[in-house]
Amino acid sequence: MVNSSLFRRVLGPMVMLALASCAPDDGSAADAEDEWGADQIVGVNSVGRRMAVEGYVYVPVTATQATVVAAVTSQMRVLFGAARTADIGLSERQPIINTASFRSDTVTVIDTARPTAPPRTLKRVRYTYRTRAVVPRALENASTVPSVTLFPTTYATRATEIMMRCHDRDAQTVSAGSIWYHFHPTLPACAEGVEAERQRITDDRRALTNPDRQITESEAARLYLPLVMQLTALEGNANASPEYHRLFDHERFVAYSFFGLDREDDAYDYGAKNYFTWLRTVTRAQTSLRLTVPDGTDLFRVQVNGRDVPNVTLDRVLGWVLDDANYPAEVTDRRAFRLQVLRQWRGHFVHLGMSATVTAQGRARTVPIELRTYYGDEERDIAGAVRRYTAAFRDADVFQYTGHSHLGYGPLDPQNYAASVFPSKYQLMMVNSCVSFNYYNQFFRLHPGGSANLDTVTNGIEVYLEGAGLSSARFMLAMLDGRFRNYRDVLTEMRVDLPWEPAHDPNRVADGELDNQFTTARFPMSFAPVR
Repeated sequence: MVNSSLFRRVLGPMVMLALASCAPDDGSAADAEDEWGADQIVGVNSVGRRMAVEGYVYVPVTATQATVVAAVTSQMRVLFGAARTADIGLSERQPIINTASFRSDTVTVIDTARPTAPPRTLKRVRYTYRTRAVVPRALENASTVPSVTLFPTTYATRATEIMMRCHDRDAQTVSAGSIWYHFHPTLPACAEGVEAERQRITDDRRALTNPDRQITESEAARLYLPLVMQLTALEGNANASPEYHRLFDHERFVAYSFFGLDREDDAYDYGAKNYFTWLRTVTRAQTSLRLTVPDGTDLFRVQVNGRDVPNVTLDRVLGWVLDDANYPAEVTDRRAFRLQVLRQWRGHFVHLGMSATVTAQGRARTVPIELRTYYGDEERDIAGAVRRYTAAFRDADVFQYTGHSHLGYGPLDPQNYAASVFPSKYQLMMVNSCVSFNYYNQFFRLHPGGSANLDTVTNGIEVYLEGAGLSSARFMLAMLDGRFRNYRDVLTEMRVDLPWEPAHDPNRVADGELDNQFTTARFPMSFAPVR
């Protein structure tokens, strides 16, 4: 998944997690389909769809319900990876399995190579899995998409084979625990394996006398399961907007924007590039914003050879970090100087503040605007990051994160938070990281009122590190520019031109918006910074 080219690194897993870290959740309580399944998804380069697939697993005849659920969950997790390679994002980090769809029967396993061998029996459990999907516009009119997943009882013992055949070259040495993420069935070697197994099973089944109730040993030991994703439309609210009137209906507007470190020892760290790009873009667009550092650290006191650099300003720091230019004359080692500056800025909240006159329902109010930013090493300080995010969730009108997704298991993992963290008010959550549609829409279940009080903006596929700070800044500015655009227009403006792809959009979507009420006709508003 990770291209070795510097500029094409993505905000996906920064390190591949070990098998234990990637193991499926228990799933025994997951007896209902995704209750958010009726909600439309608004995108520009993508559309929302309901997705249904029919699958089956083989388990021992004495298998418990929990064992069956675990097998089905594992099989559908791999479908996530297969769908991802077709630019289709599925909505659940851990598949929600509807046990009411299970249909079980007992099959006799026949060894066609040894006709006199005593047969054995297995339980075959058929099931239907339903979820939502983010589908690229190229598949907008598709009702079916063929795919392949794996049999859980087999692929755990054949991990090396799968990674060699069915992973992109740069993912062939990752942990076997991330096969579910990297499984790529359309690679030539993988497709050949799928077809060879299918032909072998077809040939073996010719010897069966009761093919409806018998399977071959080659079926019982099969690795691949070809299947078809059935796609149907969702209800629509294509012109939905953020609930701007609710974002500004109290005494102040507070937004948090967090940026995760990419590489600690990299003088050109992409986490820093995105953070300072965000700062430059936002402060140039909203010139009334004033920078403060709440912990009192003087981030503009920069030294070279033990002597202070005079007249350090935000613009000078931005020039060093983003333009790689205009360094102090005393600097002889640019990389060392850059690392010094980046480390000086890490781990501090930096606030941008101004006031704005907000007019709504015919009443004008002066509203303090606070943008609270943070750039730091969240991977080595997960507990600290969870504390920071918890405080932000309690207070924010808008929560924004730009950085690595850690396969969903990092500090932003919804399992790190209790429902009591979230206030009973409207909030907007934007996560600019890989496949965040899959990992972070589970916050709807935690938030009081669900989608009535929460909208999310997430990505259906990987996000490149290049350009992520700019797209995040454009989203934040859309909340503060007084244009009150709908989600489709906001998402359109968030597209970024990359050296290898113009107007890049990682299938970004707004979710939770089906019940939104805002229109400029219904809620006339104005927003003007106080100069």
